[in-house]
Amino acid sequence: AAIVAQGTEAGGHGAARSTLPFVPEVADYLARVSPETILLAAGGIADGRGLAAALMLGADGAVVGTRFWSTLEALTPPAMVERAIGATGDDTVRTTAIDALRGVPWPGEFSFRVLANELTDDWVGREAEAARDFGALAGSYADARNRGDLAIVVTVAGECVGLVRDRPTATSVVESMVAEAQALIARGPRA
Repeated sequence: AAIVAQGTEAGGHGAARSTLPFVPEVADYLARVSPETILLAAGGIADGRGLAAALMLGADGAVVGTRFWSTLEALTPPAMVERAIGATGDDTVRTTAIDALRGVPWPGEFSFRVLANELTDDWVGREAEAARDFGALAGSYADARNRGDLAIVVTVAGECVGLVRDRPTATSVVESMVAEAQALIARGPRA
């Protein structure tokens, strides 16, 4: 069995806990009640530094979304990857408004991290109003998706999007992450 401890830094849907304190808490819990369970950290991990940190926090490995979402093999539309390459973590927002407006019935405790665009600029902070207007933009959002209109269609990305500066192969991402993590762990903390 495996459990993913996903911090709020992750792209897409998530709850309210941050990766750095959440992973060790889950690791301690699993050590007590289910030591055979594999723990994977997620949220904000895009390079070997993040992988090394996840391992140091007590995880057995990591789930990496945004970095793999932007690889050559991913089916992500090129225009979304181009937006990601020019973005920083500060360009992401978490909101429940987008799901409500699209008519997607996610439980209220889970918000959605995406790159800010015109739609989020209009609706972040207006979550209660969006909930009352549930599904109001479902049709126009679907039309915008068909047109590839990224002013309306959200680009799902985590806060680690600021580390995405190219569109490499998935193999090169794995190789560089592992090599960097191994070197950092072998070196230890900076003096």
